[in-house]
Amino acid sequence: MSEAVILTGATGFVGRAVLAELVIRGIPVHAVSRSPGPGIAGVTWHSADLLRAEGRARVSTLAPRLVHCAWEVEHGVFWTSHRNQIWREVSRDLVRRFRSEGGGQVLALGTCAEYDPVLSGLWSETRPLRSTTPYGEAKASLHADLATLCGSDLIWARLFHLYGPGEDRRRFVPSLIDALCDGRPAEVRAAKLERDFASTAHVARCLVGLLQMRATGIFNVGSGEIRPLGDLARVLAWAIGRPDLLKLSHRPGPGDPQLMAPDLTRLRAHLGDLVEFPEIGLMDLLHDKRGVVAELPPQQASRS
Repeated sequence: MSEAVILTGATGFVGRAVLAELVIRGIPVHAVSRSPGPGIAGVTWHSADLLRAEGRARVSTLAPRLVHCAWEVEHGVFWTSHRNQIWREVSRDLVRRFRSEGGGQVLALGTCAEYDPVLSGLWSETRPLRSTTPYGEAKASLHADLATLCGSDLIWARLFHLYGPGEDRRRFVPSLIDALCDGRPAEVRAAKLERDFASTAHVARCLVGLLQMRATGIFNVGSGEIRPLGDLARVLAWAIGRPDLLKLSHRPGPGDPQLMAPDLTRLRAHLGDLVEFPEIGLMDLLHDKRGVVAELPPQQASRS
């Protein structure tokens, strides 16, 4: 049997998908959240508040591997919140405790917001870092902290654009779905911007794959399928049967890069040519065939 894993943020937006993938692969999980989730074979739930030192101490010795997904990502707030620095300190202390007690491999979540958004071309792991938000700055600083603490035992996964169960309904994909299903106009105001949107299920497959391969270092994680935002909206509109409701225009904001998509060369060298087409990923979302993921209520997804 594979070594057990501590999973923080296990009921969050990304964490719930990682939990499902760990269960699928038969990896024992010590799932950490403020409130326990549903009973699942192979999962032991631990209620802990990671913002408190005693909570971090209690969970840091549960298993020899750590997957850290916990962070506050409240829609419309997290980009600029001062709490990003709190979560950087919390995360650093959790990993410090884990490593000091003999813990080994650590996988933690970074963000494409760490990178310089101005440069052209695909966004590779060698792209200069120049975050324009407190969220990106806190994540970049945490990576530096964890690289010192963990050395070659660290996997740092920089995630790009995501969708999946438990997502805030105001975000791009769920807001389009709700408008189309309700018979309201579904508007995309920057339809020509090119983005890589991946389902949290696809991201979880990549993350757990890297964990099982004992990979090390920084990895961009995305779908590998770059589309204009208008094309993604068309996929949803046709699937729901309301293409007449689409309202596409192109009025991007002054700071919006035309292309914001990962170079996945390094990820593919480890995991093969993993591509998720939106025609498949978005259809899965609409049909909500997520097993363990679907069992977790949406209101528990504010931390991922």
